[in-house]
Amino acid sequence: MNTSARLARLRERLREQELDAVVITHPSNRFWLSGFTGEDIPPNESAGHLVISHEDAVLVTSRLNSTLAQQEARGFRIFDRERDFARGDAAVLRELGARRVGFEDRAVLYRDIRVLEETLGDSVELVPVGSLVDDLRVVKDEEELTLIARAQAVTDAAFQAVVRELRPGMSEREVALRLEQALVEAGADGTAFPIAVASGPHGALPHYRPTQRAIAAGEPIVIDMGAVVAGYCADLTRTVWLGQADEQLERIFGIVLAALEAAEAGIRPGMTGREADRLAREVIERAGYGDAFTHSLGHGVGVRVHEAPALSPASEQPLAPGQVVTIEPGIYLPGWGGVRIEDLVVIRENGVEVLTRTPKRLHLS
Repeated sequence: MNTSARLARLRERLREQELDAVVITHPSNRFWLSGFTGEDIPPNESAGHLVISHEDAVLVTSRLNSTLAQQEARGFRIFDRERDFARGDAAVLRELGARRVGFEDRAVLYRDIRVLEETLGDSVELVPVGSLVDDLRVVKDEEELTLIARAQAVTDAAFQAVVRELRPGMSEREVALRLEQALVEAGADGTAFPIAVASGPHGALPHYRPTQRAIAAGEPIVIDMGAVVAGYCADLTRTVWLGQADEQLERIFGIVLAALEAAEAGIRPGMTGREADRLAREVIERAGYGDAFTHSLGHGVGVRVHEAPALSPASEQPLAPGQVVTIEPGIYLPGWGGVRIEDLVVIRENGVEVLTRTPKRLHLS
């Protein structure tokens, strides 16, 4: 991973905001800027912080991770903290002579800020930077797009390898475990999020953890999964059923599919997230199921499976070429189940490029 261009962009933002340095505490931003993959245990066990100034880049970590850090964080100086991370950050900041220091107020422990304030004193001003690095990550470069496409291809391959094995009587959990195994077999480094297999009435819950419930013929089965490859995520949802679908399932599936197709045909750069969401939501509302589409149309995907931009009724953020987003309309009916169909797409100059290769409708015996 070549992070020099990313550091240059960050340093340009530091100059714009008149910051001498910034402390990076969010694990995804740390990876994006340094390539370091140390394992965190949120919310309070970090594998490392970054301290980046105009001239220096330092990874503050423990001796436990220092060898890995030296291998992965090319171009970074490794600082082995002797005590907690905040005191390590403070030691580096003192060494750099930083006076105006940014911090990630959305991803820092309150205790760490107190320690920085007490250790550095009034000579250093701590400045919250909000989504500074997240905003830099929104548009993907070609290397990132290649890795996301690879992760999606692995996800598609694993899904298609397992879905035709489905039989009545298999449990949701059994299917989820088989999908996770298939992801690794197809080349994934892991899962982007816990795999969801929601059968029958469980499909009415958009975020669902599989249970021992046995799947049955004729009912909707919502499967949501994604691979991680070289630190980049994919996301795929398909709704399938075994045997013959009844009239209600066919009708609702058709509505959701039409909503997905309307969004994929209509999304353009410059359109806001709200306008993109509206393309699909209007289809579902016209069919009489507006109240059953209970989430946003989609979200950005990159080193995190949920990141900017948002395709939601509340988003006025314009879409731009190079952004990667999901398009995932759904209808959820308590007591019956749900249907969601999700593709992963890249925003291009003239529309969207669909990365997902799994058919939207699959006929399973």
